[in-house]
Amino acid sequence: MSSSESVPYSEYENSSSDKDNDKLSHWIECVLLDECGMPLSEIPYTLKVGDRIIKHGATSTTGYFREENLPRTQATLTLSAQKLTDEMENRPLRVLRGEAHSSVKPQAESNGYHYHYAVIGELCDRAPDIAQWEQSKFGLPYYHFPKDNDFSGFAFSHDHFNQCNVIEVCPFRAWSLVLNHTPEYDMINAYNLGLMSLLVYKNEVMIDPDEIEDMREFIRTPDTTTSFFYQQCFDLSKAPEINDASVYPAIVTDVPFSARYQPAIYLDIAQVDSPEKFEHDTQMFFVENDTQIIAAWRGTASARDALTDGTYRPIPCPKNILSADKAKVHKGFLEAYQCIEKYFQTKITDAKNKSAYKKLFITGHSLGGALALLHATELRNNNPLLYTYGSPRVFTGSGVKALLSLIHFRHINDADTVTSVPFDTNMDNWLFEAYGLLGTIFGFSWTLATLPTMPLQKVLPDIGEVYYHHGKTVSFFEARQIGEEIQYTHTGVTVGKKRWRMNGAYKFYLVPSLANALERGLEKEQHAYVQSIRGNATILDEIFPQGNNPTLDTIMTMATDHFMGSKYQAIISNQLLSVLAPTKTPLQVTSRQRFDGLVHHDDAYKLNAQRNITFMALESKLHENFAQNVNQNESLKRALLRYRESVREISVS
Repeated sequence: MSSSESVPYSEYENSSSDKDNDKLSHWIECVLLDECGMPLSEIPYTLKVGDRIIKHGATSTTGYFREENLPRTQATLTLSAQKLTDEMENRPLRVLRGEAHSSVKPQAESNGYHYHYAVIGELCDRAPDIAQWEQSKFGLPYYHFPKDNDFSGFAFSHDHFNQCNVIEVCPFRAWSLVLNHTPEYDMINAYNLGLMSLLVYKNEVMIDPDEIEDMREFIRTPDTTTSFFYQQCFDLSKAPEINDASVYPAIVTDVPFSARYQPAIYLDIAQVDSPEKFEHDTQMFFVENDTQIIAAWRGTASARDALTDGTYRPIPCPKNILSADKAKVHKGFLEAYQCIEKYFQTKITDAKNKSAYKKLFITGHSLGGALALLHATELRNNNPLLYTYGSPRVFTGSGVKALLSLIHFRHINDADTVTSVPFDTNMDNWLFEAYGLLGTIFGFSWTLATLPTMPLQKVLPDIGEVYYHHGKTVSFFEARQIGEEIQYTHTGVTVGKKRWRMNGAYKFYLVPSLANALERGLEKEQHAYVQSIRGNATILDEIFPQGNNPTLDTIMTMATDHFMGSKYQAIISNQLLSVLAPTKTPLQVTSRQRFDGLVHHDDAYKLNAQRNITFMALESKLHENFAQNVNQNESLKRALLRYRESVREISVS
């Protein structure tokens, strides 16, 4: 708070020398301010002193009031609940949370005044009317009303008499995830939607908020979607967070409480009454506010989910999902997706209808990514924005080609095994049709036997539909630098070259769709590299082929690369933090600097070095775009400052 803002209470009296409690010679001064040091003016108040004295009034334009001729005894202050609630809903938060970051507190204490921090529930004289809020079902909002229905007021003790008391009041706001509905890649979208992909893995009791009479027990149950959106998103003392392998604070902005999220709708096939035998174990949630809907699908979390993953057979895609000719879809994924609507038709239909006029964000990890792609495909006319992590292939080639307009960013952590299935080979063979349930086994065996013919299968469509990946690749690419030494005879004649992997690697965060914006200075490196391979593509086209996985330096697929919490989310978090505060990511910075040294080493194999230089430029372009977006958005700057202060670098082995 600036010195000019402190004027309303910088010259008030400060004397506590009168010890005569019974005489009516004492007084109380009070100044009410918001977190930015702005006064709460014209707020009606009631001051009760002892058993007999009740004083009424309203704060001045500077948020000040003074009551005199009081006995020195216990006193309580209450404010007009509705006036206070309506006013504080429109007051912004200061950026950093907690009294330690208050600008009001040090100003007050430097003047010798008593300082207090209060939420509105500690000051209200009754329960206020809150738009679209059922108090009988939810109680009063968490954090803002710590004692629920207790409106006894803010207590003053003997020490608060003959003093100026400064009360900093927390605004009546809620947290909302920062999400940007844009066709361009957004690292904050990747981070926050990644959190939603983690949240959907949490186990909880499935309830219908529209039917249950009392939600308070479920709101208080930690580590659930309900508690995340109806407890953590109301707790303004800190940003909401997900604890999975590490603690990940959400990147959030504060909004008026009326713009809060509605209760999340959590759907779990395993908890329905009398599901069909061998039914899929599908789980998802969606949550909405006035402007957006978020849908998150759970990945593989049970033996039944694993069976779903392994049902590789491609079948014709239903017309209501995708009407493209010849388009086929993974049988297991399709059935897992369809069973949600089969058991929850009313909820799903309602969400579909609302997504027509709200911004729609869809996400999922692993199997959840596959189901999210099917969801986005069905709702593609509603312009969904899809972010997936470690997703397997879902559609065959004809289906992928029909979905080119669907905005989808597909994250792959280096050699993640799950992204390699189903194989990009002909899985559309006659054995899947034969022998009933055994046909899946026989068909899969035939597919394995024909893997060596993959290039021919892709060229000759009559052989069958081949699985392809959909979406723009975002690759967490573990790159290595190759060393090269020319071998000579004792007479100086060249006899060959010796090459080896240099000791050290760096995991790049690469978004190949940004390649068109690379500096023209890289054209020479790209041309030399491409001529050595094929001569008719760019480096990035060669390494990141459309519809397929990247050509990696890692030799074998790695199941451990698939973890969402300890790998995907950690990599995104570290990359964000390295841009915002490089000094907080020493491991990341040191790793890149060391790799840069290898790339420019005298023994570096030049063509491999040229590729890695392109990777460095591409990652730098991502950082540059991110910084530009942040600099143009003050609200985003504030959100990221909170995030930067509360997050740390995570070790990713």
